Amino acid sequence: MAFPGLAERVADVRSRIAAAVSRGGHGQHVAIVAVTKTHGPDAARAAYEAGLHDVGENKVQEALKKMASVEVPVRWHLIGHLQRNKVKALEHFVLLHSLDSPRLADAVCEMGIARGRAVDVLVELNLSGEDT
Repeated sequence: MAFPGLAERVADVRSRIAAAVSRGGHGQHVAIVAVTKTHGPDAARAAYEAGLHDVGENKVQEALKKMASVEVPVRWHLIGHLQRNKVKALEHFVLLHSLDSPRLADAVCEMGIARGRAVDVLVELNLSGEDT
């Protein structure tokens, strides 16, 4: 295996999450997304074999290239910034983690309408009013 100890590390993280959920007392659902950026398709395969079926990528081009080589049915997440001209690539992802502007929101909405199904996204909000 190209990632020795991965299964044990995943088990440890799951255990710590379960303990935190128990302490929280609200029965939260926590999903782990394995981020494989800068690694090859073998990282997504290793994550899947370790029980992590959600895989995140930072860049659309890197993700699409990797998707073509991964034979296990992982659920792909786009965790990096998305340019409006690449919105159609969202068809390959289960979740966009970085909706960060009204213009991008409009483009993503149009894409969802065109395909007849909403696009699942996480919205980034600037509640502090900082310029960054």
